[in-house]
Amino acid sequence: MGRNIAVVAGSTGLTGRYLREVLEEDAYYDEVQSVTRRDGLESLRPEQMPGATHLFCCLGTTIKAAGSQAAFRQVDFDYVVRFARAGRAAGARSMLVVSSVGANPQSGTFYLRVKGEMEQELATMEFEALHIFRPGVLMGHRDQSRAGEVWGARILRALEWAMAGSLRKYRPMPAGVLAAAMAAAGERGPKGRHVHHFDDIYRLAGGGAG
Repeated sequence: MGRNIAVVAGSTGLTGRYLREVLEEDAYYDEVQSVTRRDGLESLRPEQMPGATHLFCCLGTTIKAAGSQAAFRQVDFDYVVRFARAGRAAGARSMLVVSSVGANPQSGTFYLRVKGEMEQELATMEFEALHIFRPGVLMGHRDQSRAGEVWGARILRALEWAMAGSLRKYRPMPAGVLAAAMAAAGERGPKGRHVHHFDDIYRLAGGGAG
């Protein structure tokens, strides 16, 4: 069998840091490479990820942090798509990407519309397996504080008891759980396009739903 080489985009962010650790401890992956914005995502080339078989994308920002809608779109759409295209050209057969609950290319909300358009574009690249993860607010220690997300997570945690049925997918989630689920999907996830919400993510991570 060939080697399994994982490439992580956004490995310095909240989920990316957890994911890199999980992948490095997983015997299934023979090598783990990282791509950050400093590596030049604007002009990423296939030769920068030699032998890539599994692409893991944790790139993401907020409109407030980016400074404008255009800057946000550059990170959450342009960089993600360029990473996927370069990885696909390098031979990667699987793409695993963090999106957002509510992502929809027809959404009236700019943030969710960009996420949906990103998902739509990745689906055209003919990966053997495309796993899209749509978590709610992610919990964990960030190097860069996002006050809005912190308060949002606190409110959601307080209301978690009421988030049942169709609202379960909006429950906040530890970033470590998401990272574990992404690694597992890369290893044993089925081929084709799959969208994972709260319960799916917990199952992939190896535990019951929270």
